[in-house]
Amino acid sequence: MKSLTLIVFSLALLSNTKTCVSKTIKKNNNPESTIQETEKKKYYINSLNGKDVSEEKLYIIFNNKDTSISGYAGCNTFSSQYTINDDSISLGFPIATKMYCEKKVALEQEFFKALLEIKTKTVTDDVLLLKDKNGNKLLSGTLKLDQ
Repeated sequence: MKSLTLIVFSLALLSNTKTCVSKTIKKNNNPESTIQETEKKKYYINSLNGKDVSEEKLYIIFNNKDTSISGYAGCNTFSSQYTINDDSISLGFPIATKMYCEKKVALEQEFFKALLEIKTKTVTDDVLLLKDKNGNKLLSGTLKLDQ
């Protein structure tokens, strides 16, 4: 009798696991929802207000799942929420770590000032352009493919 109960319990457990797997597969059969839920894109910043900053290794990661950005500003890491409507983007006030890097203070101040002024976002051929309300290019970056 105990072995019959054990067999029935094992079959019930296996059939329940199979159901969970099939639900996951069904959910992920929609390629658009899967891309939107998990897509993160990392862009290395090449220019800041028209100046070449590619040697600084600044980057921004756009996380479409939770509409947040994060990145590296030269000394500190940061994150912020964003809302997007077509090419228009609005960033929340960024939060950042508070390390002090004497040689990077001016760079970070300029970077965070530019983040707060961003009003439009366009991506063409893996190149990110972030502009202010007057269409002036604040930041440009290149998509990093091996994340």
